[in-house]
Amino acid sequence: MVTQATPSKFLPAIPPQPQPRVEPRTTTAPRPLRATGGRSLCPRCHDPLVKGFEEPECLRCGYVDYTHTEPARTGRSTNLVSAGARYVVRYIGDSERLAHTLAYVQAVRLRNKAVYEVTCPFCSTTMEQSSLSGKRRDVREERFKCSEGHRVSLTQGANFSLGWK
Repeated sequence: MVTQATPSKFLPAIPPQPQPRVEPRTTTAPRPLRATGGRSLCPRCHDPLVKGFEEPECLRCGYVDYTHTEPARTGRSTNLVSAGARYVVRYIGDSERLAHTLAYVQAVRLRNKAVYEVTCPFCSTTMEQSSLSGKRRDVREERFKCSEGHRVSLTQGANFSLGWK
């Protein structure tokens, strides 16, 4: 049996505490990532959602938007040959006159493998690959020559970068 305490000189009266007012919460669906410039807001705490490994998630409260789907990728694949990158190759030989001469190299497909297409640093024509002598098998190089008679060898530099001499 519970009895109500009466105020006495030893026990002061406790004033009634006001009850906190509870506001009804409305939940909104998160905006799509594309419409907000790649950022969507969390429906719980209205912090920006961050793209995790697969779906957007809120770092503050842990909400994860499982309804988000990535748009299908359209376009070309980005492998070495289809990227169409053209590389600038520096001279790594002993001649000081050629120290600032650059050659341009691009990876292209030849039958079923990727090979280099080299632009001659002297006459700007496309060079053809020529055979190695076979005497220096320890040196990994690819030799090219152009129609004007210029010869270029692509080799690895000291820091394993591609260079020509």
